[in-house]
Amino acid sequence: MGWLFSSNPELVDPAEALTGRDTPILADPHPHAVLGTPLTGPWREGQRSVLVGIGCYWGVEKMYWQMPGVEATSVGFAGGVTPNPTYREVCTGRTNHVEVVQVVFDPQRVSLEKIVTTALEAHDPTQGYRQGNDVGTQYRSAFYTETEEDAALIRSLVGRYGTTLSDAGFGPVTTEVATLADTPAGAYYLAEEDHQQYLHKVPGGYCPHHGTGIACG
Repeated sequence: MGWLFSSNPELVDPAEALTGRDTPILADPHPHAVLGTPLTGPWREGQRSVLVGIGCYWGVEKMYWQMPGVEATSVGFAGGVTPNPTYREVCTGRTNHVEVVQVVFDPQRVSLEKIVTTALEAHDPTQGYRQGNDVGTQYRSAFYTETEEDAALIRSLVGRYGTTLSDAGFGPVTTEVATLADTPAGAYYLAEEDHQQYLHKVPGGYCPHHGTGIACG
């Protein structure tokens, strides 16, 4: 989606970021168009969540809503500065946010490790501020977690995959891993309604795949 708007290829100084707004862009989302589940919490007891950024979020969301054990997905923005940004604002490169998918899952049915390794194999985490033809800071590789324990697990998985990629001739991995609370805005912001479950609503829509072809060891 990076060709739709111009994007700054570098993060902006927070003082120069767009100011955003106090109210959510999507305050009352419809239930999930495929799964029928709520897009916002509180989640039922035992459910967990992670935010996954591996490029254009439309195809990533579809990949996860099809995964057994995943009980809800949504698309939005995290990791940046601007509160409650619009999609167009994120595409300017002046929010420092990442396009992410929130994956809500039952850990009794699917592990966090499975969710993360699937993401790692589905994109190229060595490309910095791009994935394929999608160029901009919003397309950088990132995982944002609920807990430091989850972040530590993901850092370990990313580190191992980085070694595997290096052995195959790829450059260094640039993936960000942090708890959501440790990001500048400390929050996940839902994107507009028309972006939610986009490839269900528009089956022939844009859905790039940028995997390296290298499996996690």
